[in-house]
Amino acid sequence: MIMSNFPDWFTQEYRRWNKTRPGEEDFLAFCSLIGYTPETVLSWMHGESTPQNGEVLSIAGMFGIKVYKVLGLTKPDKELLRAYASFSNLAGELRSKAAHALWEADAEIKQKQVVPESDEAKAILAEAFDKWGFSVSGS
Repeated sequence: MIMSNFPDWFTQEYRRWNKTRPGEEDFLAFCSLIGYTPETVLSWMHGESTPQNGEVLSIAGMFGIKVYKVLGLTKPDKELLRAYASFSNLAGELRSKAAHALWEADAEIKQKQVVPESDEAKAILAEAFDKWGFSVSGS
């Protein structure tokens, strides 16, 4: 496995964020903001694990798409990033769940080669959001 420089980059982003906050360092507020547990965030910072799939999309939403380059991943479609940006007003955990739902739906739509505007694609998207705790029924 190739060791990425993600832990250094992510820790630097945390420090940059922290400098914008007056007073004392608040790691728990940072974890809450990005929507992941302190254990998960620490494992990323210490290089014990790296973010995957929806986690990367969620981090990109906070700190920019450079995270894909740092992790050696292909940048996601602009449409996926644009869709995720529409969830930027949600609280951290909900925003991270939205990232996972979008990422999973996007991957399934591509794998099945479904036309993104089709009813089948809408059903895939609705199912992914339902799985992650969002109700997307029309009623």
